[in-house]
Amino acid sequence: MRMGYRAKRAFYRFTVYAILLIVGVIILFPFYWMVSTAFKPRAEIVKRPPTFFPENPTIVHFKNVFAKAPYFRNLYNSLFISGMTTVISIFFSTMAGYAIARYRCIGLNFIFMLILSALMIPPFIIAIPLYMVAAQVGLVNTLWGVIVPFSISNFGIFMMRQFTLGVPEDLISSARIDGASEFKILIRIIFPVVASGCAALGILKFLVTWNDLFWPLLMLTRDDKKTLTVMLATFIDFQRFIDYGLLMACTTLVVLPVIVLFVFFQRRIIEGVAISGMKG
Repeated sequence: MRMGYRAKRAFYRFTVYAILLIVGVIILFPFYWMVSTAFKPRAEIVKRPPTFFPENPTIVHFKNVFAKAPYFRNLYNSLFISGMTTVISIFFSTMAGYAIARYRCIGLNFIFMLILSALMIPPFIIAIPLYMVAAQVGLVNTLWGVIVPFSISNFGIFMMRQFTLGVPEDLISSARIDGASEFKILIRIIFPVVASGCAALGILKFLVTWNDLFWPLLMLTRDDKKTLTVMLATFIDFQRFIDYGLLMACTTLVVLPVIVLFVFFQRRIIEGVAISGMKG
């Protein structure tokens, strides 16, 4: 009877690990194929049947990327835009979420419902009005023109409101009795307590901003102002010959910084995503 239980448990674990292994291979194979293609000569890329390992590895495609585009300048643009958008979003989302969660006034719930309703509006609908306003104030072809319009996140406000509701009311009341201002309470109490929520929001916002193509493609036309995603889009020409080696090399360079960030902050990323899921 005991051996039967052990056998069932071993079979269950083997099945779970086998399924996870298959899913992992399915997820990782496109990344492997991208990197493998980036190192293949052009003739080997179009070879049939395809080769799973580069027979004659080459770095000529990576050289062409650096020759045709200011990669490091575009990398700086992507990091600056994603970083500033993330910081601004965390600060103002936490501020607004704290106000909505802890203040009581007429119309506040209605405002919160409007914020949630705005989540149903596709960003493409407001793109033209936003572009017209940005053009009038001189933000076209500037990094701040990409940062400002979408730095305030409706989802971020909702998310931080949920985290702020978990802050003990006695903690806030004690700070007010000690004479702390609301801004000081926000900085000294709210932010440290909801740090996990800020991390989760920051991760999501950074990744969304890093992968965004539509708005930067509208706002940035100069090569030295483009982000990595816009630079990648300029290498795709469906009306002419598509250099798949160049495209895969550029894609590898675009996702490489995100992979490096994940390697260094994977524990924080997993904790943040898990906590955000539980709070939801």
